[in-house]
Amino acid sequence: MKIGHITSLQSGPTRDVELRISPEELFSAISDPPGVIPASDVVGYDVVEKRRWWRSPLYHLYVRIATGRSVLFYTAETKFDVALLLDEFEASLRNIPRTWKKA
Repeated sequence: MKIGHITSLQSGPTRDVELRISPEELFSAISDPPGVIPASDVVGYDVVEKRRWWRSPLYHLYVRIATGRSVLFYTAETKFDVALLLDEFEASLRNIPRTWKKA
């Protein structure tokens, strides 16, 4: 599993992995399963905060698809990274329900 990292905030967040978030499609170079997700298929997204023994938690962003499956879209080590990503989701995918869970 690859963990994404923010590399710059100069003109919007830049990460060390390719991400595309638009009203038409979603793409993450580290998603599992890989591939483009049509934005029209997205019915929700969930952040799962997974605790690790003696280390900081990992934050997994799952995208829920209309077919009933979930795609692990992105994994981060900081809440800040996930918060910026959620802002990008909100800007492109309006009124899509989201949850934040602790595992």
